[in-house]
Amino acid sequence: MPRYTIPLRNNPRPDAPESVSRHVPFYCAHEAVGAAWTRALVEACGDLLDPVTQTAVVNVVSNFGRELFTGDADVVVTLERIGTTSLTLLITIEQDGVQAAEVTATLVQLDSSRVNSAPWSPAQIAAFETLRSELAVQTP
Repeated sequence: MPRYTIPLRNNPRPDAPESVSRHVPFYCAHEAVGAAWTRALVEACGDLLDPVTQTAVVNVVSNFGRELFTGDADVVVTLERIGTTSLTLLITIEQDGVQAAEVTATLVQLDSSRVNSAPWSPAQIAAFETLRSELAVQTP
């Protein structure tokens, strides 16, 4: 499961007070999460998948446990579930050693028409498995 340090940003108005300028809105956090999962998929799959052109996001759920601030955050991407044509990733955002947010994202592989889903290949599935948490694959 990859861990990345990603700078969180905000695009405040020029006249915004410091308290607003330091706050990271949810949509900026979602952009950072999207960059992290795209990077993780590219690193895991190489030429087997272009996540930008061959997948579609069909579901995103985010829960924020505390406020995020501008600056570096640690983002962890973990494979939670894989199906025939879709996969679900669990992405956590930590700042100052504390988990601040948890995002689940479900992606579907698209066929060349970008209208229909397409099954993952065995090689893609093997590549995705490298994103699974070590705790999730341990047997009792």
